[in-house]
Amino acid sequence: MKKSLKKLTPKAILLYGSILVIVSFGVTTLARYVIEEFHGYYLNAKHFYFTSNRLKRDNPVYLVNNWSGVGSFNISFDILSQKNEYVYTEYDIPYTVTFDCPNDVTCSVDKPSSTVYSASSTHSDTVTLSINPSRAYNENEHLIIDVTAQSTSPYVETITARFEYVVGKQGATYEIDDEANQVYLHLKVTNATNFCKVTEAFGNYSVNDLIDNSIYRTLSTTDQAKCISKYIDLSFNPSILLIDTTENIIDESTYTTTTLNGTDYINSLSTTIAPLSTVSIKFYKVNPANDYAYPFNNNTSIINVNIHD
Repeated sequence: MKKSLKKLTPKAILLYGSILVIVSFGVTTLARYVIEEFHGYYLNAKHFYFTSNRLKRDNPVYLVNNWSGVGSFNISFDILSQKNEYVYTEYDIPYTVTFDCPNDVTCSVDKPSSTVYSASSTHSDTVTLSINPSRAYNENEHLIIDVTAQSTSPYVETITARFEYVVGKQGATYEIDDEANQVYLHLKVTNATNFCKVTEAFGNYSVNDLIDNSIYRTLSTTDQAKCISKYIDLSFNPSILLIDTTENIIDESTYTTTTLNGTDYINSLSTTIAPLSTVSIKFYKVNPANDYAYPFNNNTSIINVNIHD
């Protein structure tokens, strides 16, 4: 005997409808997954590899907490034509790079279109995205930047990533800009504090007086040295990293050395940073193959950094 649909209660009808929606969604998701996997398999069969050290097919999110909220900065990444260090594409791959930035941020890329050349020994091309906020972001605000790279020939492949910066408490933050097979890295310290504290009396100012950044900028170099915003203490292993001794910051800092194989190398440094400013310090890597980028690719910093009042 056939059961009549007229006997179904509204609750049962709602339940069946929900099941149909879930099944339809599952089928659509599975179909999309199968198509993407088949596409990837097809390109691999053609020995076509369009990859990156940061951009991926599954759109990873790189979260940077405790961003200072002020100042310009760069995001660098590599576009690669290799599956690994032994397997790579044997022909050129032209590509384009696009991005999506908030209205209050000016973004530009040094290579909106470029090519990963097969003749390159690294089978890679480096792209740098410059970020310039037009205002100071407040505590807990998020700055989100979406980046897309797409190959244009002989096959089309798209890889993406999201870079999300979260403003921490007002103060100073740091990051390490680096990538594998680069002979040097940059430690960048940004001070979001907009005032300094007088450490030596001068003019009409007494010790412990606070001076706003707008006034600090009008002081002479001699008087600026008597008003400190933040101190930076660095320590590092010279068997891993060698600080660039040609940097001007060396002459403006105090430092200690250690002896390795009969030669003295700097292993710690202390300096100051002005209000609302960024300092960049260059280090050479003993092993260029390593990637010490922080916080993007590593959870801990290869350089011990202590920022304090």
